[in-house]
Amino acid sequence: MSQKINQIIIGSGHPRVAIVGCVHGDEVIGKRVIKEIKKLKIIKGTLGLIIANEPALLKKKRELKNDLNRCFPGKKGARFETGLAYRLHQKLKKYDLVIDIHATSSRFDKLAIVTRLDPQAKKLLLLVPIKKVMLARRSVFGGKEMISHSKAGLALEYGPNKSGKNYHKALADMLVLLANLGVIAGVKQRFAGKELYDASGAYKVPEGFRQNKNLRDFCKIRKGQPIGKIKRLIVRARRDFYPLFLGKGAYQGTLAIAAKKRFIKLK
Repeated sequence: MSQKINQIIIGSGHPRVAIVGCVHGDEVIGKRVIKEIKKLKIIKGTLGLIIANEPALLKKKRELKNDLNRCFPGKKGARFETGLAYRLHQKLKKYDLVIDIHATSSRFDKLAIVTRLDPQAKKLLLLVPIKKVMLARRSVFGGKEMISHSKAGLALEYGPNKSGKNYHKALADMLVLLANLGVIAGVKQRFAGKELYDASGAYKVPEGFRQNKNLRDFCKIRKGQPIGKIKRLIVRARRDFYPLFLGKGAYQGTLAIAAKKRFIKLK
């Protein structure tokens, strides 16, 4: 995997914004959004449009060897995604803001993800027309995701499938965000009220576990509530939590990402 990273640069100056798609090769939504954004007239700043994992995209696979979004900052000279992460990181260091576009098979509409909730992240979230926000602490993904190694980073997840047919939702959100940043023309808007899902880590389940179909992302699961079965044995929740990435979007060996919920108002 030594191919040159597919990057198109539009405009000049600040803010320097990178829009990254296809970190996972089976998520074509980012490619479709980037195709439309290339047509925009930039009035201020620089847009870097990057197809991250083109070899996996061509093979329609999530990854070739490793999850690229668990490999940052990567290693110089390494093969496959570890080396690709290094080369991407060198490019992304030049940007003020990195937007990472994803698709999920979980049955929810959209979710913004940050790895820290510092003043810079709050200022950014104020410009994003997405109400639900996940704070993914280091314990969730290990601190090796792309946005954790950016000056300012935001991941956007869109469901409920990976076909890319819902790219219009992601494109609409990107147009609002870019207008709010002053990169393209448009009315500036602010989105202060957010549902914050403070995630602590994965809620693990035993092998052979089958989730109850009535569970829903962002709907509270209470301690003792039936959450699934192993053969005929009912499995009950060990604690209260809000689940994110249920069903087909869950990571192997887990029910979901477990989070606490609170409402915040940004300024």
